[in-house]
Amino acid sequence: MKVGLLKTSLVNFPGRVCAAVFLPGCNLRCPFCHNGELACAPVATGPSGGTGETESYVEIEEAYAHLEKRSRVLGGLAISGGEPFLSPALPDLIRKARNLGLQVKIDTNGTLTDRLKTFLADPELRPDMIAVDVKTSLSRYGELAIEERAGPRLAEELQKTLQILKDEALRGGNASRPLRVEYRTVLVPGLVGEKELREIASLLPESADWELAGFISGVCLDPAWNEKTPYGPEETRRLASLAQSLIPGAKLR
Repeated sequence: MKVGLLKTSLVNFPGRVCAAVFLPGCNLRCPFCHNGELACAPVATGPSGGTGETESYVEIEEAYAHLEKRSRVLGGLAISGGEPFLSPALPDLIRKARNLGLQVKIDTNGTLTDRLKTFLADPELRPDMIAVDVKTSLSRYGELAIEERAGPRLAEELQKTLQILKDEALRGGNASRPLRVEYRTVLVPGLVGEKELREIASLLPESADWELAGFISGVCLDPAWNEKTPYGPEETRRLASLAQSLIPGAKLR
């Protein structure tokens, strides 16, 4: 299996120098996705090859070798995608990181609730951090699905995931390995505006760490979205201020 590998990052795992591995396959088709080749790749085989702007595609064994070589320098491993909870490679990747003394962060779209529950309940596979993409209001997830009719089911799964993570926070997580959670939303014009931000905020804990990012065109999965104009600085600041008024921990990256 080929995976994306970013050998060293200061941003993919907040507070830690990390490597990042990007696993192929995704159950969404977000038109603004910047990892389209990974998202559309068959889960069992991965992308065909090539080099992106931030990561190169390598056999997963090469990613393992890099982690072993750099384990004394790295503090963590960020696992992204695609959607990592789809990948059969995820458990072994976590075990490899654990055996090397690395903390583990998983980036997810939050729509594979049963898989998340399984990993959280397993001391061997439980991550140290989860970053959940909340892409728009629940009612619009049909616009991101492979088939529009799947939208309600995906929205329901995301809602369940958010509740699980809220419950984790209320319980204080696992005493031996507390779970850090980050929520992320890209300010995509036409998909995320004032109405959607208010609805997303209503789903999050009041104490949420909510990371907002600006939309960047040019490498979108759907080429038509490369023609979209990102929000200007003034509107971006206004939306970020609105989010912060709803969730004090919201911030613009």
